[in-house]
Order: sequence, then structure tokens, then C-alpha cells
Amino acid sequence: MKRISTVVMLLLLLVVGAWGYNQYMQKVTYHRYLQAQYDRSFYQLVNSIENIETSTGKLMVSSQENTTIPILSDVWRQAFEAQENLSQLPISQPELDNTSKFLSQIGDYSYSLSKNVADGKKLTDKDLKTISELHNYAVYLGKSLQDLRSKIQGGYDLDNLNKKGTQKMSQIDSKILNVNMNTVNQQMSNYPTLIYDGPFSESQAKLTPKGLTGSNVSYDNAVSIAKRFLGRPISSAIKYSPNNGKIDAYGVELKPTQNAPSIYVNVSKKGGHVIWLMDQRAVSKVNISETQALNYAMKFLKSHGFSNMENTYSIKANGTVQFNFTPVQDNVRIYPDIVKVKIALDNGDVVGFDATSYYMSHVDRKIEKPKLTESEAQSKVSKNLKIESSRLCIIPLDGGKEVLAYEFKGTYSGDTFYVYINAENGVEEKILKVIKTNQGNLTM
Repeated sequence: MKRISTVVMLLLLLVVGAWGYNQYMQKVTYHRYLQAQYDRSFYQLVNSIENIETSTGKLMVSSQENTTIPILSDVWRQAFEAQENLSQLPISQPELDNTSKFLSQIGDYSYSLSKNVADGKKLTDKDLKTISELHNYAVYLGKSLQDLRSKIQGGYDLDNLNKKGTQKMSQIDSKILNVNMNTVNQQMSNYPTLIYDGPFSESQAKLTPKGLTGSNVSYDNAVSIAKRFLGRPISSAIKYSPNNGKIDAYGVELKPTQNAPSIYVNVSKKGGHVIWLMDQRAVSKVNISETQALNYAMKFLKSHGFSNMENTYSIKANGTVQFNFTPVQDNVRIYPDIVKVKIALDNGDVVGFDATSYYMSHVDRKIEKPKLTESEAQSKVSKNLKIESSRLCIIPLDGGKEVLAYEFKGTYSGDTFYVYINAENGVEEKILKVIKTNQGNLTM
């Protein structure tokens, strides 16, 4: 009887141990999932704030409603996206109140101005002064978030972000709280509260991926695809739920070794295309040049079926360099089909990849001959811009539309701009400003 009792006790201990281990592994998996989500939310928050800063700067040199309205709409959209990502961070909410209020104000104000311009009104000196103040707030917020990113060592660890993030956002909010917002508050008192599901959001929601080909794949197939795409030895693969939104995809978490940082890969359910990849490992040394890194990136793209790609700009940070590539067809750049590749400067590994825009937009295109000549299009450009070069390209517009346009690169007041003139009707479609940073030049 005693022997039987001992056996039963051992069996119970084994069952309890197995249950405890299973609970532990579930907790570890959930922690990894949360960390990946916070990582992405923080990255997208910083990106939105930087876009707001750039767009408010462009408003100071815009003079036509064809470009002013889209820029104001973009500020509104980026402010809304920033609020969404801000709310998803594991940071105490009181520390976010004023930052959220600022984003709400700049979004509402931009939307109201866009309606005024659409009704035929021009931006007044008072409007431009307010925009300038909001631009300065965005600059401060952007720099503060960059500082927070640099202070979080070893990646966006959940506990680290919670502790240091709450502390830093409290400092940021304290500064924004002390900034004189009276001008904005007075302007905003005349505008109704907005609901953020208007025409712009509706048009984006209707967009569907155009570039996905092939039949649906299983999760097991997606794991094999992710491993082949990465091209490195992998010890294990774990399923996670991706937060892509635009493309229905499987999430695969790859581990090169048991103790190595995770590599997250999103593989589309339709066709089994790799949409997005992020390697969380830190890069501590720089052993290769940016030129070598570019060669690695181009070789990687070519090996995965992306041909005739041209690097449009790059940015260097934290031991890596990200290259943005655009397909070229008949000497025309296809900007909607952009693909991003991030290379580690220690050994040339691909540590980041994003082809979301490519698979959302890519189709076989027949490029028509432009109705306007280059000189006719150039006559539509502001005389303030000193033009340096020009070329044909296809650019995306709101709602998923595309147009053939002339791209004019030029300078004004020491800054470099790209102006896009519709090659069919001469409309000024977009203005991009070149942002010079220590890491490289961005066109935004």
C-alpha cells in the first residue's frame, strides 16, 4: 500500500510539474508577443510624430490648395495614428494626458484648416503662426521620444519600457503642460469635436492588397517560407498573432538559438509572401560600410524575386542602415511599390524587411506616354524653387489612386524639395522635403 501511495504521489508531482511548465511557457510566449506589439507601437509613434513635424514644416512653403489640403490631411491622419499607438504603450496614463491632448489638438486644427482651404479660403498669417508653434511642439516631442528610445537599452523590453517610459513621458508631459497653448485653444474653441472615421479613413479601409498571388497556405507552410526567406539556421519556431492590419498574415517567431533574440516574420495567408520581418538583436559593432550594406540589400532583394529596384534614400541608426527601394519600369520610378530593407553593419545580415506597400499596390502596369512635356510641367512649378533635376515617376494618391508625374528636385532657402506635377493635367500633386539627419537624408 505504501508503495502504491508513493507511485501516486510521483504521478501527481509529474502532472503538477507538467502543468506548471506549460503555464510558464504560455507566460513566456505572451510576454514575447506583448514585447513585439509594444516595439511596433513605439516605432510607429515616433514615425508619426516625425511625419507631423515634417508636414507642418512643408505647410510654410506651400501656396496651392492642391498640396496644402493633402498636407493638412496627412497631419490629421498622423496625429490620429500617433494617439492610437501612444495608448497602446505600457506607460501610466496620467503621464500621457497632455501629449494625447496635443495630438488631438493638432489633428483637429489641421482638419479644420483643410476644410477652410477646400472652401476657397487661404491660410492666414495667424494660421501660419499657429502652425509654426505646433511645429515647434512636434519637434520637441519627437526629440524627447528619440531620447527615450536611446535610453532603453537592449531593445524595448516590457519591464524596461514600463519603468523608463513612464518616467520619461512624465517629463515630456510636464514640458508640454508648461508650453503656452492659449493660441491653439482659442483657435480650437470655434471648431466642433471631430469623429475620426471620416472620408479619409473610409477610403483607406476600402483598400485591398493588389500584389498577393497564389493559393492560400497553411501555418506550417508559412514557417517553412519564413525560414527559407531568412536564410539562416533556426532552432525553433513559435506562432504569434501579428498586428499588421492591412494584410491577413501568419505570425512566425523564429529563434536562431535558445538564448538569442527573437526574429518576427509575417507571412501572408494568401500566396505565402513574406510581408514583414524584424530581428531584435542588438548591433554593437560596425564592420562594413554603407556601400557594402547596400550591396547586401540589393543582393537579398534580387534573390527573393525583386528585380529592377533602385535605392531612393536611406537612414543609419543603432548599427544598422535602412534602405528604401523602388521598382523602375521604362525608366519610370514606381513609388507605390516601395520595399524597405534594414542591414546590420556588423556582418551584413538582414535585420528588417517591410514589403507591405509593395504587396498592397503592385500590379502589372502599362505606363502611358505623358500628355505634358517636361518643359510644360516645369512651368507649373513655383518660381521660388531652383530646379536641379527632373524625371518621370508614378506616385500614390489618397484612396489608392496613382498618377504619372514629373518629379522636380530643387532648392529653396537652403532646403531641398521634390515637387510632383501631374503629367496629364499639370496639377501640383505633392511636395516632399528632404530632411537631413546625422544618419542620412530622408524625403518626406
